[in-house]
Amino acid sequence: MSIITQQTVQMKRVSQGNYLMRNVLKHNVVFNEGAKGDAAYILTDGKIEISGTVEGHKKVFAILTPISIFGEMALFLDDGVRTATAIALEDSKIIVVTQEDLDEFMRNSPKVIAAIITVLVGRLKSTTKRALKTPSVGLGVVRILDLFSTCNKMELKYDATVKTLSDTFLTTPERIEQYLLGLADQGFLTVGRDANDIRIIRIRERDMLNAVMQKKTD
Repeated sequence: MSIITQQTVQMKRVSQGNYLMRNVLKHNVVFNEGAKGDAAYILTDGKIEISGTVEGHKKVFAILTPISIFGEMALFLDDGVRTATAIALEDSKIIVVTQEDLDEFMRNSPKVIAAIITVLVGRLKSTTKRALKTPSVGLGVVRILDLFSTCNKMELKYDATVKTLSDTFLTTPERIEQYLLGLADQGFLTVGRDANDIRIIRIRERDMLNAVMQKKTD
């Protein structure tokens, strides 16, 4: 059976919020692998299949049920290319989360950062392990550090941060350390030790993403 992307979707404002609720009919595509992405989604009702093409064949990475977040990497990487295809296996309801939505939510709910990072790690480990081969990983690292600084979390444990970022972006700890060293050389952060002699990262720039982007244009 061929799958036809739904051209017209019913949207409504989610109660007491600015988020959009999207109704997706069975067999309709939420997004395609390789397409440009500018939003993440929260599945509130129904069932979504996450799949991709591996050696020319379709491979199902996960079957999502409520409550699940998917498509979230589009909010952390500058190119935002989808690394999998999402299809509704039954009539479903999803909340659309844009970059502006995420930023506002992070400012108002700092504790959600750790949960989102956990979701990123878990999703990427179990699904698109072939993804994220682009040079945008460095900017993705900056984006996550920027989320912490936005919520006034200016000190991070070095070892835990390196491990989390390397797991999230499916790269080596050494590569993450190179990115951190580069940011330190540019004055955006420092690496030192706290009173308990634990190695930590101190973020010096509260608006790191904009500062880094500005540095690139100078």
